[in-house]
Parts: sequence; structure tokens; C-alpha cells
Amino acid sequence: MLAPLLTVSAFALAAGPDPLAGPRAEAQALVLIQQTLQWYTATVGETSIQAETYLGHDRLFSRDSIARVRKAAKEPGISADERRAREYFQAYLAGEFLSQSTAKYDDRAQNAALQTTVRLPWTKDPVPYKQLDLLVADEKDAGRRAEIEKARAEIWRTVLNPILAEKEATAQRLARELGYRSYVELSEESRRAQLRPFMVEGKRFLDATDGIFRELLQEISPRELGIPASQLRRSDFSRLFKGARHERYFPADIAVPSFRSFLGGMGIDFKTVAGTEVRVDAALNPLKEPRAACWGIRVPSDVRVNVKPIPGLDSLGTFFHEGGHAVMFANTTTKVWEFQQLGPGALTEGLGEVFRYAWADPVWLRRYRSFVQAHNAEAKRNDPLMSDQDIRELARLQLLYQLYYLRRYAYAKLVYESVLHGGSPSLWKGIYDRPTADPMAVYRELFSTAYAVPMDESDALRFRTDVDDTFYSLDYARSFALAHLMSEGLRTRFGPDWYGSPEAGKLIKSLVAEGNKTEAEDVAKLFGIPFDLRPAESRIRRLVAETSAR
Repeated sequence: MLAPLLTVSAFALAAGPDPLAGPRAEAQALVLIQQTLQWYTATVGETSIQAETYLGHDRLFSRDSIARVRKAAKEPGISADERRAREYFQAYLAGEFLSQSTAKYDDRAQNAALQTTVRLPWTKDPVPYKQLDLLVADEKDAGRRAEIEKARAEIWRTVLNPILAEKEATAQRLARELGYRSYVELSEESRRAQLRPFMVEGKRFLDATDGIFRELLQEISPRELGIPASQLRRSDFSRLFKGARHERYFPADIAVPSFRSFLGGMGIDFKTVAGTEVRVDAALNPLKEPRAACWGIRVPSDVRVNVKPIPGLDSLGTFFHEGGHAVMFANTTTKVWEFQQLGPGALTEGLGEVFRYAWADPVWLRRYRSFVQAHNAEAKRNDPLMSDQDIRELARLQLLYQLYYLRRYAYAKLVYESVLHGGSPSLWKGIYDRPTADPMAVYRELFSTAYAVPMDESDALRFRTDVDDTFYSLDYARSFALAHLMSEGLRTRFGPDWYGSPEAGKLIKSLVAEGNKTEAEDVAKLFGIPFDLRPAESRIRRLVAETSAR
């Protein structure tokens, strides 16, 4: 019964008082269908058919439609909220114009990834490509980890990269056809942020924290992996951040109850403001996406989270992040669809990271220890409890993780993707002054700097797959900055143990009530803190000092 929704053209509907009512209704129906299909692809491995969902919507995602909404966003006399909603809608249409034209590449890549297997010398049967992320994180032997990455690199080289090269060329051409100077300009409009200032700040942060990052690598690599930092390779980071030594403290089935306990301390439950429960699919399925993800199918009443439970903090931290998205969707009260579903992702990603970043804070880790103790008594279990030394070491591992991702996103990815997407050299001038003709070489050099480890050619072959459409990487970088800012702001307002403050929970829910209408700069103003990476630097320095050996 979905076909009529897919083929009706909303431009034929009566517009009423809202001149964009028809296109908005059509877009809402399409997003609902796409998200539902994405849910089934992620949870049970259904074949991706995103390209087919665009059939019948040519007029909605046409140049004329985009121009019409752009003109409507500049119409005098409309409210500030309506103007912002129309700007979000216009950015969505431009992005979907690209998605509609490039969906065939995404489907080819997704389906190829689902169908492809690799052979490893020590396994009897071929291994699904989709399982390699989990396999490399589980592998104890550094040599085998490198072999897994080399096998994966061959899939990038022969299967995925050629598809994604076609997609990149098509996207750049279409952005220009829409009247943008470049794909970069279109992306900046979509993210409602400028790349250059944040890239400059990212480079400043990289330089300012380089000493701390390298010191933590030197301390933690021998302890967690049994190899000195000088021997680290990119293929080792998944295993490093898995925190295998600490895995026993985080059994696979504790993710949901521990998250409920985390929220409960702040007076937040895992229900929506519509009175429904957030739906969590925690089933194990070999075709399931290995990373947790969240969908606001109908905000706020139908919110879903997919998780493939495995032991360890890496999986648990990802679930906490996706739980942050769920909390935002579930507590969004605005009726404006654009603020529910569209606009920049910095706030929702930022809240997800606030929740994940708790695992670097000994205050929360001690709360978690108390939760496990109570959970053991209630469920008649005997899960081990972390010692104070375990908490110190785990917190420092998580701080290394946070530094790694800030360096990766706020510096390496923003610069690299600016080059890949045909941006002006003025964007990275003074930040990266090396030749840029070969994107694979640029990727290799930038990420070697960010990771402080050498990248070989097989590592660099991920230069096509390690890309976020329309610079979602900028949303991620800004969200990391926002998460540290919010964490410090909550600590200042409600004390070090803000995890046990219902007032902190009330503030969080008030921040997300308007959905994506609230942007990162709005949150920074509320806390009275400048929006840059200095709060991140300050928080990391404080926690490193607090957890240092005495």
C-alpha cells in the first residue's frame, strides 16, 4: 500500500495558506518511507532500494522546486521560525536532488558490501565484508589485524571505490548545475556553518593537544595492546578502543538497563512525550549493521534504535550515543516537521556525544559500578566490579578516544573532504600546504598526522569510503565541540555529579524540545561559553590531570 504515497505529486495538491504545503507533505511521506526501509535494511539485511523510493518525485526534487522554496524563504513578512524552516527545507531539497541522482551508486555500494566476502588464511569459510569491522576489533594479533585490513582494502580498491568515484563526480557536477559554485558551498548551506573557521580551530586544537595525545598513546598502547606506540598502525585502533582488558565489566546484555539507569539519574525515562516506548532492536543477525543507529520514524511517537549487542565499552558507548539521538527525538515537542527531521545535525550528534563522553568521567564510572552492584543483586548475577584503578585507566582510554576523533574530524576529515569535493584552496591555505592533485595521497598524509601513526597504501585506499555526504563530517566536528561544551556547562551548573541531577535532565529536555531549530551556537549562548574547541581542550586537560597516577 506504499505505492500511492510514492507516486502522488504534491504540487497538484491544494496549497492552502501555506504555499509550500503540498511539497512539504510529499517530502514528509517520502522521508517516512525511506527511514522505515532503512530500518529494515539495517536490522535484517533487506536489500536497499533507496533509488526506487525516488520514483515519481522528479518534480519535488527539480531545479524549479528548489528555486521556488529558496524564493519562499526570502519572502517578506514571514516569521523567523518559518523562514528558518523554509531554509531547512530548501537545503533538504538540494541535498535530495543530489541523493536522487546518486542513490543508484549508494544502492550498488550497499548491496555489494552485503554480498561480498573475503578469505582469510586462518578461517575455514569466507567472511562477510560486513563482519570485518567486528572481526578486526576482536582480533588479538596485530599481524592478523593488518591482514584483515589489507583484505578489506582489496574490496575498497576493486569493488567500492570505483562506484564511489562515479558518485563523487556526479555529485560535484549536479551541485554546479543547481547554481552553487561547488559541492562545498552547497554543503555549507546545508550544515549552516562555514568550513574555514572550524578548520582553523581544528588545526589549533591539533597542535595544542598534540603532546597530550602522544603521551596517552605511549602510556595506553602497551597496556591495552602489548605493543609500544612506535609500532602502532591504523589497523590497531579498533582493537585499542575496544578496551578488551575491560570487556568483562561490560557484558553485552547490560547496554539497555545501564542506559536506563543513566537516564534515570537525571529523571529521564526511555519513553516519548507521546507516551510510547522507544523501540530497541537488540537481536543478533549476521546481516545486521554492526554499528548501532537510531531513527525518528515519526517524531516523537515512533523512535527506534538498532543495536547488535557485543561485550565491551566500545559497543556500549555507541549505544549511549544513539540513545542520545533517541532522547532528542522522544522529547521533541515542536510540531514543525523541518525542525523534527531536517536541518543541521550538530545538536542531536552533540547530545549523543554528551552521553558517550560520560565514560571518560570517573564520576559516572563510579555510578556505573554502583549500578552493576545493584543489578547483580536484583538479577542474581555476578558481573565483576571495576576497581578505582580500573576506572582511572578506563577514563584515560576514553580521553584518548575523544582526542583521536577530534583530530580525525575537526582537522583531517574537514581538510581532506574539502580537497576531495573540489573546494577552493583558500579553505585550507595555511592549514595544509602540500600538493592536492592526488586525493589518496592527501588522505594518507592528513590522517597520518591526525593519528600520529604511519599510514600505508592499503590504509589510504579507504579515501573513497571514509567520506560523509554533504559534509556531515562538519556536523560531527561541531557536535564533538558542543558535547564537551555541554558537559562542562552541566558540570558548572549542577556540580561534578550532574548525572544524578533531575534539574540537569530538565535542562537537557528543554534544549531538545524545539528539535533542530536549536543550533550549536544557541546552546553555547545558553551556557555562556564561546563555541569553539577550547572547552574540549579544557575538559580533556582537567580529566587527564584528575586521572593521572599519584
